[in-house]
Order: sequence, then structure tokens, then C-alpha cells
Amino acid sequence: MLTDLLQNIYGRIAQLGKAIQELKNSLDALNKNIEQKITNLSGKLHEFSTEINITQTKHIDAVKEIGAVTTKELVKIQEGLGLDAITNLINKLEDIVKISESVLNQDTVNLLLSEAIDSAKILKKSVE
Repeated sequence: MLTDLLQNIYGRIAQLGKAIQELKNSLDALNKNIEQKITNLSGKLHEFSTEINITQTKHIDAVKEIGAVTTKELVKIQEGLGLDAITNLINKLEDIVKISESVLNQDTVNLLLSEAIDSAKILKKSVE
């Protein structure tokens, strides 16, 4: 009976050792699986980061290209509408206004009117 009891204890210890060994194998497989998943995730994150950098660069280049083309088209439209010519005309008209203001100041106008009136009086006297 004591022998049976010892054999039972020995059998249980053996089963426990076997269960512990299976648990260790399962934990090793789980650790290996987790390590593989972390490696895959790290690789995917690196690929994603690279893709973001490439996409970001492409977007910036596309926006720069759109800006350059838009600027060229705006210049063409400006030239086509004659906005430069209108601006030049406005500048020349402003120059004429400045010159006219200096020529047609009150003193000059008074002098011209006085001479015109005097000329008219002289003509009237000569006609009479």
C-alpha cells in the first residue's frame, strides 16, 4: 500500500513535470510568435514611414508644380487682358494730370484769361 502510494505520488510528479514541460514549450512558442509579430509590425511601421515620406514629397512637388503653372497662366491672362497696358496708360495719364496741374495753376489761368480779355478788347477797338 505504501508502495502504491509512492508510485501514485511519483506518477503525479511525473505528470506535473510533463505538464510543466508542455507549458514551457507553449510559452516558448508564444514568445516566438510574439517576437515574430513584433518584427512584422516593426517592418510594417518602417514601410509606412517610408511611404509617408515619399507621399509627402510627392504632394509638395505637386503643389509647387501647380503654383508654377498657375503663375504662368495668370501672367498670360494678365497680358491677354492688357492689364499691363492699362497700368501704363494710368501711369501716363497721372503724369499728364501732374503736368496739367503745374501748367494750369491759378496764376497761369488768370494770366491767360487776362491776355485773352485784353486781346478781345484790342480786337473790338480795332473793329470799331
